[in-house]
Amino acid sequence: MRHSERQGSGLTGTFGASMSPRSRILSGCLLVLMLIACPGLGRAAEDPAPSNAVPTLAGERFALQVDTGVVGQKVGAEEAGKSHRKLLAIPFPLYNSTLGPSIGVGVIAQGYLQPRAMSVGTAIVGSGSYLLFFKELNYQFPWWKRIILEPDAYIGKYSDVKSFSGSNNPGFVGQRAGSNDSDQDNYIESDVKDQFVDLVTKFVLPIGKGKDNVLPNVVLDRGVFVSGDTGGDVWNPLKSGRTYLEVIPFERRQSLTDNNSHTKTAGIDIGLRYDNTDFRGNPSKGSMQRIWFVRDWGALDSTAPYSVVGAEYSKYFSLGPSDRARERTFALDIWTVNCTTWDDSSTMNGTETFHRPPPYKGASLGGLSRLRAYEATRFNDQAGILYTLEYRYLLDWNPLKKVTMGGKLDVAWFQIVPFAEVGRVAPSWNLKTLHESMKYDGGVGIRAMINYIVVRLDFAAGTEGFGAQMFISHPFPFY
Repeated sequence: MRHSERQGSGLTGTFGASMSPRSRILSGCLLVLMLIACPGLGRAAEDPAPSNAVPTLAGERFALQVDTGVVGQKVGAEEAGKSHRKLLAIPFPLYNSTLGPSIGVGVIAQGYLQPRAMSVGTAIVGSGSYLLFFKELNYQFPWWKRIILEPDAYIGKYSDVKSFSGSNNPGFVGQRAGSNDSDQDNYIESDVKDQFVDLVTKFVLPIGKGKDNVLPNVVLDRGVFVSGDTGGDVWNPLKSGRTYLEVIPFERRQSLTDNNSHTKTAGIDIGLRYDNTDFRGNPSKGSMQRIWFVRDWGALDSTAPYSVVGAEYSKYFSLGPSDRARERTFALDIWTVNCTTWDDSSTMNGTETFHRPPPYKGASLGGLSRLRAYEATRFNDQAGILYTLEYRYLLDWNPLKKVTMGGKLDVAWFQIVPFAEVGRVAPSWNLKTLHESMKYDGGVGIRAMINYIVVRLDFAAGTEGFGAQMFISHPFPFY
């Protein structure tokens, strides 16, 4: 068993000679962040099942939040409503502790399949590791525009992935890895193959602002909300915001090659979301609520059946601009999950199998978006809760506002984001237990909006050390 090491990464990029050295470094790093932020980077592994269960990789969910409903800018609003196609493709070098020294290419295509649709793809190859990822955004079903299709697919292979699983790991006999009080060095490692398909389908209910327009129409001033048919002023699903019924059939397969074991989950994720924010790409006021239910029936060769319920609430408070900030926002998020079948079991292939989900479908903390100072899915159990508070300070300063790469690139703004997180996992959903011996961290992030996509680099410190997380989108809402 190898002990945990904090992750780091180094990125480089160069552009036209007319740019200053500082601008070249900033633009290169931000573009690489935008293109590499996909599943598999900085991932760890764990499994909340008992020691007789098959170890599984616990990759983190890729959740891309982007609003392609921008119909105009405050400057040049006469262009509003016109269809604009953009294609950005760029190769990049990368170093990551999971992939090692690597090279990759990323592609973002806007307005090709439909005027408001966006396609995102990434391919990365390293020494013994690789990943391929694709996602479609805002594609409206041709015969029923209220149905929005956003499928994604991914395949990858990694070396020496950490799995916080088992109850009798060497040196930690009797201690369940991944529990709230477990040791940070209690994990196993393996080479991993991973693949998934999510058929994300959203139905926009004919109420609120979604009654007249399925997709929101917003006007921005350099990435800051000016006006639009969205929400945030009043809380009333019948008058403000949009309500979505979300149905997501999914399948994921993972193989740990070192011990020739594999797991599979296939089922459906059903959710109801009320988005009452002003601009979902970067909210400054309003709120978002989502409740969901995940079910794997154990069919289609799944490792185990399970049921999971969850809820999330996000609230945004605008403080307005200041002398050096175009926008200041307090963002609060509360997230909780419970596996209702955790203690159920059945005999499958002659072995007692508990009805428990892989961590990315259940209660887990640590990694890209939840307790960012800790290893990905460092903590996992039947239930979990997390509170997050961020102060999003959108700078008036933008050194890359004139860097457009022939009209294909639009860097709208930069943000400085101090944040704090506190939460824990527990063997049952008990409000008292979930608020005892809680884990916490704090840190600061650097974020930018590039082609209406928020990219981020968050630094955090907690009781087990320091972590740096690179990804797309704000860390919440989580889906």
